[in-house]
Amino acid sequence: MTETGLQKNILDATAPHRELFRDNGFHCYDTQGQGEANKVTRDAVIFDHGQKVGIPIFLYRPKTKKGDPRFWLSRLRRFVDPGDVLAVFFHDGVPHFANLTKDDEVNLEAPETDWDRLLESLRLNYEAVGIELLGKLRDLAASGPIPADGTGDTSIGRTIETALGIQINSSQSPDYKGIELKSKRSRSKTRNGLFAKVPDWRISDVGDFREMLERFGYPSPDGLRLYCTVSSKSPNSQGLLLRVDEDAEVLHELARSSAGDKAVCAWRLSTLHVKLQEKHRETFWIRADELKVGAQPCFQLTEVTHTKRPSNIQFDRLLSEGSVTVDHMIKMLPTRVHERGPQFKVARGELHELFLGAPKIYDLT
Repeated sequence: MTETGLQKNILDATAPHRELFRDNGFHCYDTQGQGEANKVTRDAVIFDHGQKVGIPIFLYRPKTKKGDPRFWLSRLRRFVDPGDVLAVFFHDGVPHFANLTKDDEVNLEAPETDWDRLLESLRLNYEAVGIELLGKLRDLAASGPIPADGTGDTSIGRTIETALGIQINSSQSPDYKGIELKSKRSRSKTRNGLFAKVPDWRISDVGDFREMLERFGYPSPDGLRLYCTVSSKSPNSQGLLLRVDEDAEVLHELARSSAGDKAVCAWRLSTLHVKLQEKHRETFWIRADELKVGAQPCFQLTEVTHTKRPSNIQFDRLLSEGSVTVDHMIKMLPTRVHERGPQFKVARGELHELFLGAPKIYDLT
C-alpha cells in the first residue's frame, strides 16, 4: 500500500485484480461506465488481527484519466498502514483481504480466530478430494482384477479412469476433481511422464516440427521419424542434448557436432513451471499388476504414491542433472507431420525429488 493511495482513497485495479474480480463473477470493469453514477458497491471482508470484519468495497471508473479502473475499501486506513502488503482472494464468492505485513502481530497463543478457522476449512476441503479418491481406489483394489479397456501402453490408464467413472477426453486439465492420475504397470521401470509442451518457436532456431524432422529424422519402414530421448547428460545418437540457461531462464535443445553446439529449439522455464504446477499440483501415481483371468487381460491395483506441491527449483535442477528428460515422437504422415509431445519425463527414482514434502505411499493389496 502506498501512502498516496491511502491518503487519496484510491486503489488501482491492475490487470490481476480485474481478472480476479471478473473470473469470480464479482465485477467486470470492461462493461462499466465512467463516473459516480456508475460506481458499484459490493460486500467484502477484511481480517483485523485474525477476525473477520465486513466492509463495503467500491468499484468504479472515474471520468478523468480515461476511466482507469479503481476500487476502494471503506475504512481501509483503520486496517492498513503505508508500506503494508494487502492480499486478496475469494471465498464463497466474496473478496477477502488480509494484511500480510501484520500477520506477525497476531498472538499465536490467543483463542482460535476467524482466519484460523478459514484456513482449516480450506485445508479440509483441499484434502477431502484426495481422501475420496483414495477410498475409491481401495474399493477398486478390493473388488479384484479390472478387465482391461483396450490394448497397448495406454490401456492401463483408460481402464482405471473408466472404472473411476472418468470420461476419457483430450483435456489437459487434471483428471479427477483437480487431481492428476498417472497409471503404470507394476513391473515397469520406465520414466514417469510429467507433461507435454511444444517448444517456443519464437525463440527457437527451427521453425516447426517438420523442419526438425527433416534435419534430425531418420528413415524407417513407415517413413521419416524422430523418436528419441534428449538429456542434459550427453548427446543422443542424433547429437541432441539439453542445456539449462539459468541466467536467461531458458531450456535449450542443442545439436552437437564437430563444429560445436548449435541451437535447435527452446522453452522458457517460466512456461514449463506453469505447466508443471497446473498438471501436478496434486497427483496420484497408480501402479497395477497386469494379469489374465481366463483369456481376459486385467489389471489389479497394488499401490498409490500421492504427491503435492511440485518445486520449480527442483524441476530446473533435475533438468540440469539429466533426471528430467524430453522425448520426441515425430513422424511423417502422408499429409502432415505428427508429434506426440515433446514429453517431459522424470526418472522413476527421482520422482520424490520433484515435490515439496515426502510423497505418501499407500499399499492397496
